[in-house]
Amino acid sequence: MNRLLGCMLLVATSGGCAGTGQDRTHLSLFVAGTDVSEPAVAVGDVAITIERADLAFGPLYLCAGATAGDLCDTARLEWLETVVVDTTAPEPALAGELFGTTGPVQSYMYDLGISSQRTGTEPYVLDAASDLEGASFVVEGRAVVNGIRLPFEASIPVQQTADTELGVPVVRKSTSEPFFRHVDMDEHGLAVRFDSAAWLRGIDFRSFVATDTCTTGGPAIACDGSVERTCQGGSQVSSRDCDELAQVCLPAQGCAERLIIERDSEAYRSLRNALVSGGRPSFEWDYVP
Repeated sequence: MNRLLGCMLLVATSGGCAGTGQDRTHLSLFVAGTDVSEPAVAVGDVAITIERADLAFGPLYLCAGATAGDLCDTARLEWLETVVVDTTAPEPALAGELFGTTGPVQSYMYDLGISSQRTGTEPYVLDAASDLEGASFVVEGRAVVNGIRLPFEASIPVQQTADTELGVPVVRKSTSEPFFRHVDMDEHGLAVRFDSAAWLRGIDFRSFVATDTCTTGGPAIACDGSVERTCQGGSQVSSRDCDELAQVCLPAQGCAERLIIERDSEAYRSLRNALVSGGRPSFEWDYVP
């Protein structure tokens, strides 16, 4: 996908765009995460500790117009590669080079390692998402709910769907988000910083911890805190303490090493929606390492 200004076709031979006041330029692109050494707080004042948060990022387009999406027919700057960002690492790392022309930038859009083209219905899993086994975001951590430690993990692909525009990156600047930069020849670099904790704060981990007993018509396995109760006809036939096994009791499942956030669950949808339209990255212009 090439959305560079039409005048870029002339740049290779002319070195600039006559009469437009634009010059060919390039600048280094850096990516970074945020310090997660302190627990974040999710729904219900649940403390969450992030142990791994890898994001497949790219390609990235910085648009001349104020509206990203299908209206961004031209990109001021673009980076057509992908990279896995360790969003637990606050120190920026070099991802590559942005290429384009000087002038104003008023919006952005990017994919998360999975891109679509207008000519096909199947998305393309690019290198960064391939490194994450087809996911855009892989997160591991633990939540503490009413004193119960709940290890969790999730693997979320983010790609265009039937409800979105094919061939247009899935994450775009919102209409209410301030974003402007006049890029000139003296621009050193751009650092894009992600906050993975912001994506997790909307998950209600309390729904994965229960204090149930065996009841008529109830599930065959009931969790009472860390205790797994096996039920039959409304009566308990056996029990075990998952905590003694270094495990957690998950409703209707019983003792398990960790919570796997499954597709189509509320937690999964919350996380995917946050990646697309929730906590936005910060853009640090004129960045010098």
